[in-house]
Amino acid sequence: MKTFMMRFCTVFFPLVFIIGCGGPKTLPVNGMVEFTGATEPAKELAGYSITIEPEAPNAEGKKHSGSGVIGADGKFKISTFDLNDGAVPGKHKVAITPPVLNGDGPAPKPLIPSRYSDLGTSGLIITVEAGKPDIKLEVSKK
Repeated sequence: MKTFMMRFCTVFFPLVFIIGCGGPKTLPVNGMVEFTGATEPAKELAGYSITIEPEAPNAEGKKHSGSGVIGADGKFKISTFDLNDGAVPGKHKVAITPPVLNGDGPAPKPLIPSRYSDLGTSGLIITVEAGKPDIKLEVSKK
């Protein structure tokens, strides 16, 4: 039995270090969206989606994107690997897209310009860093 345990530990524990535990480290991201010139959250954007993508890939060549949904209070939390776990550190491009409709009714009038729905044209950038979980995004009204 002692020999089995020694073999098990010799094989198993190095595998834990090689495989690792979980994905890359994430940091909390709590955001708020405001309209240009306003001092209150843009509650009208409730249901809009936030998507973030790192500007540069990590050491393995991957970009771990995150997302969230704007709540009735105009605030959101980003999730990357788990619910509300935040995002990987660094600079991220941001897109804000209207809610997807389920049904045959007419689409509501967009509240923000369509350029915000594309990571490449939104012009929104955030920096995710330790000790600074709160971010503010400012958008213009349509």
